[in-house]
Amino acid sequence: MDINNLQAFIEVAEKKSFSRSAESMKLTQPAVSKRIASLEAELASRLFDRVGRRVHLTEAGKVLLPSALKISSEVARIENELSSLGKEVGGKLSIGVAEHVSLDKLGMILRSYKTAYPDVDIDMLFAKSTNSFADVESGRLDMCLCAVCELQAINEFDARVAGIEVWKERLQVVVERDHPLQNAGRQNGGLTIEDLARYPGILPEQYCAVRKSIDRLFASRNVEANIAMEAVDFPTTRSMAAIGLGWACLPLSETREDENLVQIDVTDVDLFYSVALVRNPDRTMSRATMAFLDTLPARLM
Repeated sequence: MDINNLQAFIEVAEKKSFSRSAESMKLTQPAVSKRIASLEAELASRLFDRVGRRVHLTEAGKVLLPSALKISSEVARIENELSSLGKEVGGKLSIGVAEHVSLDKLGMILRSYKTAYPDVDIDMLFAKSTNSFADVESGRLDMCLCAVCELQAINEFDARVAGIEVWKERLQVVVERDHPLQNAGRQNGGLTIEDLARYPGILPEQYCAVRKSIDRLFASRNVEANIAMEAVDFPTTRSMAAIGLGWACLPLSETREDENLVQIDVTDVDLFYSVALVRNPDRTMSRATMAFLDTLPARLM
C-alpha cells in the first residue's frame, strides 16, 4: 500500500474537498484524484461519495481512516528519527494549540527553541482542546498546549495522555483608554465586581477555562455578568476591547503591547490561568520533542 495514497486519502477525508487537499499537498487536483482512485482499486472499495462539490466518507472510508492516521503517524515518526540520527536535532515537531493559549507567551518559547534548533520544522495546529487531545492520542500530534482545567475536565483522556503545567499567568481586567470604567476607577480608587456587571463585557466562550473562572467569580458575589459578546480567542478579545466594545479579562502578556488598552483595578479579583503541555506517554519521543521539553522553563510567570 503506497503511503502517498494513504496521505492523500487522509487529506481529502479531513478537508472534505479534493481541491483544498490538492492545494495543501501542493499537487494538482487530478493527481490527488489519481492517488485516491489507485487506493480504491487496491482495496476494492469505494472510499468517498462525491455529491456535487461535497465529499463524504463511505462506510469503507470510515473504517480505513483511523488505521490510515496511525500508519501515517508511524511513518512520519520513523522518518523523523532516522533523519536525525548522528546529526543535530532536526525533523518535524507537531504541536496543537488550544484557542485560549497566549500566543505571545508561546511565541517567546518557540523563538528560543527555533534559535537553538534551526533545523526543526515546527508544524502548529490550532483547534479545540478535545480535538488536540484526540490527535495526541492517535499520534498525529507530538503534543498540545491547553488550559489545565480543560485537561482535568476531560476525564476520558486522563489515562491516555500525560499533562504537565508549563506556565501560569495572572489575568487582568482591561478596557479601552476612554472607557467609562477607566474614569470610574480613577474617581473611586478601584472598582468592584458589581461595577463591572453594569457594563458589557467581552468574554471567552463558555467551554473555555478563563470563562469558567470568570463565571465562578461573578457567581461568588451573586452577580450576573453583562455579556456583550463571546470571543473565540485572546487576540479577538483584545481587539474588541481595544475599540471600546466592552471590558475584558486577559493575561498580562496579551495586553502589554497594546497602547489602546489600560488595566483597571477591581477589588478582590485575583485570577490566574495555567497552561499544560499534553503528550502521549506511550509514544516514543523524537529528539525534536525531547529538545522542546528541555527548552521549557519549569514555569513562566
